[in-house]
Formats: sequence, structure tokens, C-alpha cells
Amino acid sequence: MQTLQKINWKALLLRGVLPCLLAVAAAFVARYQLELSDGVTPNYLAGQWPVYAPLNAMTALCLTLALFAVLGRWWLATGISGLLFTVVALINYYTRDLHGSALMPQDILNLGTAAEVMGSYTLKISQSVVIIAVCYLPVLALCAVQRALEKGGPKRASWPARGVRAAACAAAVWAVLYIGYFGPAPLKPKATYGWAWQETYYKYGYLAGTIEAASLMADPILEPEGYTDDAAREAAAMVSGQYAGMATAENAYPDIVLILSESFYDFDLVTDLQADTDVRPVTENLQNAVLGHTVSPHVGGGTNSSEYEMLSSNSLMLMPSITPFNWLNLYGANSLVSYTKDLGYATLAAHPYTNSNYRRDSAWRALGFDETHFEGDFPTKEYYGDRPYQTDSATYRDFQALYEAMPADQPRFAFLVSIQTHGDYDMNDASLDIVHAATDYGEYDELMDEYLSCVKMSDAAVQELLDYFTELYETTGRRVVVAMAGDHAPSFVDHVADKSIAPQNELQILERSTPFFIWANYPLEQIDAAVSETDPLNRMDMVMLAPTIAQQAGLPLSPFYQYLLEMKQVTPVVTGSNDYMRPDGTTARYGESAEHDAWAKGYLNLEYNNVGAHAARDQSLFAPQ
Repeated sequence: MQTLQKINWKALLLRGVLPCLLAVAAAFVARYQLELSDGVTPNYLAGQWPVYAPLNAMTALCLTLALFAVLGRWWLATGISGLLFTVVALINYYTRDLHGSALMPQDILNLGTAAEVMGSYTLKISQSVVIIAVCYLPVLALCAVQRALEKGGPKRASWPARGVRAAACAAAVWAVLYIGYFGPAPLKPKATYGWAWQETYYKYGYLAGTIEAASLMADPILEPEGYTDDAAREAAAMVSGQYAGMATAENAYPDIVLILSESFYDFDLVTDLQADTDVRPVTENLQNAVLGHTVSPHVGGGTNSSEYEMLSSNSLMLMPSITPFNWLNLYGANSLVSYTKDLGYATLAAHPYTNSNYRRDSAWRALGFDETHFEGDFPTKEYYGDRPYQTDSATYRDFQALYEAMPADQPRFAFLVSIQTHGDYDMNDASLDIVHAATDYGEYDELMDEYLSCVKMSDAAVQELLDYFTELYETTGRRVVVAMAGDHAPSFVDHVADKSIAPQNELQILERSTPFFIWANYPLEQIDAAVSETDPLNRMDMVMLAPTIAQQAGLPLSPFYQYLLEMKQVTPVVTGSNDYMRPDGTTARYGESAEHDAWAKGYLNLEYNNVGAHAARDQSLFAPQ
């Protein structure tokens, strides 16, 4: 009792409790900054109360407590943590705006690529950016009050007092993490990642989502609910075999050229351009070709995500928080590379830019490409105005030389990632634009015109490439299938999209739908089998492109490829979106159709059997039959 009487309760309140409460207030500001940077809609923002908004604020407070344990000054800990959260919020805003997904812990492995990409963009100062930055001002005001409250107190705490401070802060941090995330009945469910990253980040908050994303770093591939190896084999048994009999004789396999075209997108999907010339007269009107749209995993960014899905046919739905080439062990992975090599193909991968982006060189070699080529092997160095990226026309000419040097006595699989249409789109003087949109896009007018001009040039370059392969067939008889798809829309797509065109989820699919074609320099015989009877856009997930190419080329198909082709007839889009898509282009919620759910669940079971850490892969499901 005497000990309690000796305590200076006024000093404890003014120098201990009140500064702590001010730090809590600053943590709520940090929570708001992060949610604003994530583009959370008002409904989701309101839905985070009364549980997840305080949980995210307390999670932000954990950083302040850690700093206070070391520094011993509330004002200093609050100011530093507030500054860090402001910087993270700004980085997250631009990451989401340019890349299409939130800044996640795994992105630390992608800093080099991110720096190169960001260097080519002009970062626009939007209203959200201003609000995020201005929100640091009340934090500074709280710091000033905290510092004023500390006046008159001891300048340096004793070692016992420091120990008590550190123990108290550690206990508080442990309590937040245990109650919020890691206890037996946490406030936030432990496993919430689903069809899209927004489902976790928007509902539970940015920091809560980041905690879960960090926990996935040890095993980034999610295991589907109820997965067993037998379930994967049962899914494969759903295949009717309708595509199994389309293979050609082994000695007649055609060459395959696959191109991932940087930011190649059709804005007519989401807005009325009223452009003064046709933007894609070549790729919109190809003959002897399958035309349509592939649905990329992200909106407005994420080349490596599309690249991985294109090559592997594995959806990032089971790996929602990673950059695949930076994070996955690709040695021995099943992909279009291993598939063609099993059939006797020589393989090549090329990109007219640095080999460090996404660790592409080591990733390609891990996938099994026989040879890889980067900017040093593209000597033409032709550019469009002041844009620093080699034009597709020059890239294709250099690529032809690489293709011709491949073994002549084997079928060839050559993969190319182009770069001409990479952002940003304010590098040239307006006088160099060859396309002009009549629709008023405000601050995005100049970006739109330069972007459309890049696409028109890319489209024209396709004709040059196809003319080359046409002449090759006429002179040598060498058969070649050429496939190309855009990797994603440009980063500003959502800023100019007409939101009245379609409901939110259907609009999201449109924003992720990039043009593709599969063309051959000889008559294709199975085009009708790859064209939707009900969707005029002929959309399908990016993971379905490789089996569609294999089917058009007449290659023997694995059960996995056959499954994807048959699933495409029932639900052509299931991956990475909030809903699945019916064959007619409309969307529906998961759980509304047992048939759709069975195909989607079966696909995830097959994918996990292929790549999951807790699965025993049945290679017979993925090898050519």
C-alpha cells in the first residue's frame, strides 16, 4: 500500500499513459493511410469496423512499441513509425496503381525489377497521394504533444527501468499478435486468401493481410480445402477424352513460337476510343487463326505473373502473394518447356532487355530452356522516339536470326517476351503520336495517344513476323504455329474505363482481358474447337493458352491439358477473379453451380498435385500421352 502511495500518479498519467494513447491515435492514422493506398472501397472500409480496423491499428502500434522499447521516447517512436507507414502507404499506392496488386512481403525479392520499372514511369500525384502525405501532419502534431508531456521527466532511464519498458512493450506486441493472428481462436481467421488478393486485404485490412502473406513465405502455395492426391486423380478422370485424338504423327510436329507482348491491350473493351485510325487492323483480322482474349492474373501490371501462368498453366490463385520467378523452385517444374522437350523439341527463350528482371535468366534455365538470349543478342537497337525500349519490329528481326540458328533437325519451341509497349506513356513529344483518341480522358489524354501509337506499331510488326514465317513455309515447307498474347493492360486502364459498361466483377475481367491469337503458316484444321459459340470475345484464362496451342498444333495432350480444354467449355475463367465466368461471358458466384464448382475445384486439385509441397505428384497426369 505504501508503495502505491509513493507512485506519482500524475506523472505516470502525463508521461506514460497519455503519450501511449496518443501513439494509439497515430496508429489509427497509419491504418487509414494504408487502407487508402490499397484502394479500399467505402463499403469495405466501413466493414472493417468494429473488429478489423482496431486490429490493424494495434498491429501498426506494434512497430511504435518496438521503437519505444529501444529509444525510450514516445514522440520519437511515434514520429519514426508514422513516417515509415507514410512511406509504405505511398509505395503501396504506386505498386497497386502500376502493378495491379498490393505491396507484399515477398516483393522484397523483386526490388531490382521494381526499381527499373518505376524508373520508366512518371508518378502522378493524385488526391489519394496528397491525403496520404497530409495525414502525416496530425501524426507530427501528436508527436509534439508527446514531447511536451515528456518535459520535466528523467533524461535517461535506469537499466532496471529500461528492462521493464522492453518487457512491457514485448508483452503488448505478443498480446496483439497472439489475440489477433496466431492464437487458437484469432480475431482474424488464419487462412483467408482466396480467388483474389483483394478478398483478404479489403475485408481484413492491409496489415492483417500482410501478416498472412508473410506467413505464406515458408510455403507460398496454398493447399485447396480437402485436397488429397486421390482427389487430383479423380479430377483427371472427369476428362472425356474428346481432345485426345487430335494429335498428328510424331515426325510432323510443327515449330511453336510463343510471344508474350508487353501491355498489348484492346481499350475498346472498356471505353469508346473514337480513335482516328484502326489501332489493331492486323491482329483483329487474321485469317487461318484462333482469335480471342486471355484473362491475365492482374489488372494493369504483373508481367511475370502472366508469364508464369502462360508457360506453366498453373494459376496464381494458389499462390496469391508471390512473384513466381523470384519465389518458386522451378527445377523439374512441368511447363510448356518440359512438355515440348519431352516431344523432342529444341527450346529457346529471349527478351530484348536485361536478364535481371524477375531473375528471368536463372528462372528460364530452371524451366529447362536450352538457350536464353537477352539485350546483347538483339543488336538492331531501333526505338520509337525517346522511348528506351526496342521496337517490336526490330525485336522480331533479331528474333528471326535466333530462331534460324536453332537446330534444323528438331521441331523448335521459341518463347519471346517483347518490351516495346512498356510504360510509361509520356516519353515522346505529341507530334510523334500516330493514333489519337477523340474521347476526352482528361489528364490521361496524352498517355492514351502514345500508348495507342505503340500498340499500332506492335500490330504492324506482327504482320512483318507472319510474312517471314509465310515465306519460310513457301520456300522450305517448315510448318510454324505462332501464338501471341498481351501480358496485361497498361497501368492506367482503370482510370479511363467506363464503369457503366459492366458490373464490377465483369468489368474487372474486361480490364484483365488481353488479345491473343494462334496462327499458322499452314492450314489449321481445328480452329472451331478453340472458338466459343457464346462469348464473342472468346475469353479464357491465361492458363488455358498453352493447351489450346498444343491442341491447334496437333500435339499429344496430357490429361492436365485435356482437363483445361474441357473446363474451358464449362467455365472459361475461374482463376484470379472474384467470380467465375460462364461460357456466355456473364459471371456468377462460386457455390451457385455444382458443375462449375466441381471443375474449378478439380483444377485446383490438379494444380496442387503438380506444384504443392504436401502432394505426391502423379507425373502421368502432366506428361504427353
